[in-house]
Amino acid sequence: MRSLTVCLVLLASLLWPLSTPGPASAHNVLKTSDPADGASVSRLDRVTLTFDQPVRADFAKLALTGPDGARYDAGLTVRDEVVTATVKPLVSPGMYVIGWQIVSNDGHPVSGTIRFTYTNAGTGTPTGAAATLAPAPGSVSAPIPAASGGSWVWGLLIFALLMLSLATWVLHRHGARPHSARPSAPARDRTTA
Repeated sequence: MRSLTVCLVLLASLLWPLSTPGPASAHNVLKTSDPADGASVSRLDRVTLTFDQPVRADFAKLALTGPDGARYDAGLTVRDEVVTATVKPLVSPGMYVIGWQIVSNDGHPVSGTIRFTYTNAGTGTPTGAAATLAPAPGSVSAPIPAASGGSWVWGLLIFALLMLSLATWVLHRHGARPHSARPSAPARDRTTA
């Protein structure tokens, strides 16, 4: 019974940090976007993304890609929770994709895509070479793949389970040993005098 109690206390002490999230476990979340996901617009001169926390300007990226594969984003500014990208005139109607990526204050990348439909043909020209459909070197093309965060939690959980197994094995082996340190009863002298 004692070894079971020790195992439960050990398990609780190993899993306690996982059950109480700290302030560093919060990722930025996109609250609103202009244009909104799924919207139809007839005019667009900028893209605005608003997050729930301030965004690190040195790691913010945004790409606006048209139905022809060309990029239409021109510049990016970050002010606190708001990321704004200026947009070159859109050329043809169709589905456009905004791919964005930021780094949260806890250091984890957060990314996503926003799709909208442009309904008015413009006279602008896309940036880059639309014929080759290749993004510029070092640029972020939309959509940006989702970041996987949280694999370290599974590693920590496996490590905790391994430590619990080791502790259980040690306690079981300790309890199975014969206790040779017990004082033995004194031998009786059976001789009659």
